[in-house]
Amino acid sequence: MIRSLFSKVARRIRRLLFPRQFMTPAQAAVVEVVKRPGFVIVQLGAYIGDTNNDPIFKVVSGAGARGMGSTVMLVEPVKEYFDRLRNNYRSLPGVIFENVAVSDRSGTSKIFRLSVNPEDHGYPEWLSQLSSLKESRMTELWERYEAKPEYQEFYLKHRVEEPVTCVTFDELMKKHRLERVDLLQIDVEGFEYEILKTIDFTRYPIRFLNYERVLLGEDQPKCLALMAAAGFETIDHGQDTFCYRPEDRAAIGLKKGPA
Repeated sequence: MIRSLFSKVARRIRRLLFPRQFMTPAQAAVVEVVKRPGFVIVQLGAYIGDTNNDPIFKVVSGAGARGMGSTVMLVEPVKEYFDRLRNNYRSLPGVIFENVAVSDRSGTSKIFRLSVNPEDHGYPEWLSQLSSLKESRMTELWERYEAKPEYQEFYLKHRVEEPVTCVTFDELMKKHRLERVDLLQIDVEGFEYEILKTIDFTRYPIRFLNYERVLLGEDQPKCLALMAAAGFETIDHGQDTFCYRPEDRAAIGLKKGPA
């Protein structure tokens, strides 16, 4: 009965928020995951949660989406955004919030971020989403992918570096006694490979994984090799790479094999 109820809730969320023809693979995976009680969702680089490009917020904030025994863990290293994240999820009980950065090693590092609200200066809000452990995010990586030098100039003028506590993925999982993940979402502005290469996919089975790829350059083939070795098929969409198990292809609306 419980599973049937969750399936009905998931179908309703899918119809209301994400018409099938407009869903990304990551959004389809979230809807699939919340069908069952006891799901585990982990998001690294959650920012403030409620944004147009966040694949998780609308679904897990839907009525009944969390369910009995389910876990949603949201990780955001920048305190200003972390506080807004907690506020945006305030109506959802039991969410785990971590104000840390996930890295390839634990300790203290520097995070580079924008110190002002870009909209107050006539620039788009998404510039606030570019905080990174990589100082090169707004220099070499920006020039590799982005097209507007005036945005870069503004960002560098107002960029600050702050100390941040770093933990590994393994430490995060152990702290919260998690043994698997149904959906892992990673958007850490060019630091994705450093995290992915530390994950033991045998110890921590992951059903779906979505990560931002556009800043990875020569690290993207390494990420794809890691995913293949872990038994994933992959598909690129927008700025991301979505990773899934062959047996889940139909469940998320993918009729063909990997591209």
